[in-house]
Amino acid sequence: MTIFLTIAIVLGLTALFAYLNERFLGLQQTIGLMVLALVGTLFIGVLKATGVIDLVPEVQAFVTSLALHETLLNGVLCFMLFAGSINVKARVLGEEKWVILTLAIGATLIAAILIGGSLWGLFAFFGVGLTLIYALIFGALISPTDPIAALAILGKVGMPPKLEAIITGESLFNDGVGVVVFTIFVTVAVGTEQPTAGDALVMFLREVLGGIALGFAASGLMHHMLVRTSDYGTQVLISLSIVALGYAVAEHLEISGPIAMVVTGLVIGNYTMPRLGQGERLPFKTFWRAVDEVLNSVLFVLIGLHIAVVPLFAPGIPTALCAIVVCLMVRWISVYLPLNALSMAGALKADTLGLTNLLTWGGLRGGLAIAMALSLPNGPEKDIILHMTYGVVAFSIIVQGLSIGRIFKADQMKCLLKRG
Repeated sequence: MTIFLTIAIVLGLTALFAYLNERFLGLQQTIGLMVLALVGTLFIGVLKATGVIDLVPEVQAFVTSLALHETLLNGVLCFMLFAGSINVKARVLGEEKWVILTLAIGATLIAAILIGGSLWGLFAFFGVGLTLIYALIFGALISPTDPIAALAILGKVGMPPKLEAIITGESLFNDGVGVVVFTIFVTVAVGTEQPTAGDALVMFLREVLGGIALGFAASGLMHHMLVRTSDYGTQVLISLSIVALGYAVAEHLEISGPIAMVVTGLVIGNYTMPRLGQGERLPFKTFWRAVDEVLNSVLFVLIGLHIAVVPLFAPGIPTALCAIVVCLMVRWISVYLPLNALSMAGALKADTLGLTNLLTWGGLRGGLAIAMALSLPNGPEKDIILHMTYGVVAFSIIVQGLSIGRIFKADQMKCLLKRG
């Protein structure tokens, strides 16, 4: 199958599911797309089980050819993060900087260790073959909240600006921490040399600080060129090229491309955009909003389709359910501890318990976790991790994403933060 035909099929399915969702389901678009893709894929499995027709091998081959881990992690992720972050208000992020940084670093590290250790102990008790290092790998890839899912779903719930800033800010920055921890654990699991604590610290600083520095450099170049042009086509080409090249440079230098693109988007959205004329700013923002909508829609369809390559084995459902419960419990603990520490230090005035509950249920996981799970070397541990990851992601997007606006009412959310 050619690349063009593959893209055409994916776009066609996305458009069809979007139409069906708008006409008949009425769900939030990204959730509706994932649900329809998931149901359609499972229906193909039912057709095989009933002996009507066996299309499963063709579907599996098609989904495998999409190579989500390469397409997302080494491709379109840069455009999605830039498009999402240019609409985030830096002023509100700055007001909540200590909460965001504490959650992005502290909560992610705590969750990665606790999830890995808890699941390893539980699975060892029930005889499920998952070694400690692979349990920690799962903890690392599932702990960061997904910026794509958060921006696509929670941005439309109608949260107060400060709460939305905390959730989106944490999700935009904690993936850098998660990727570093994930990389370290994978190196331990499959590498010949075991990194020391010093190596891990150096890797962390290189990824995060290098990503921030590259983001400022890329945004400075883009700003310099955008404010000196007035042609819409030229501005679009400048932004596309710098985002793509910046991400490629980050991969070459082994620093965090996602953090670099988030910083670039924040600077362009908050510093450059106000300096463009009205006739230039609106088309530019419209273009990147369209990019964001299209790529997000396609990603959620791909998440639904990937159930076709999730290995089905006897303990698969119990392990997935166990992972869902453990991830929710650990998310609550990993959020409450930093928030309570900030509250005791006087850096946060809030309903700590209520805010913890909101951040726990609003901590969505998405395509990034699945992509990292798919990037693992083949083996029985990968099958278990992939099953758990898909279970947590599906529950997160469908159940948490659909219910958060109903569980936490707007007037209740306004009372969670009490700034003096």
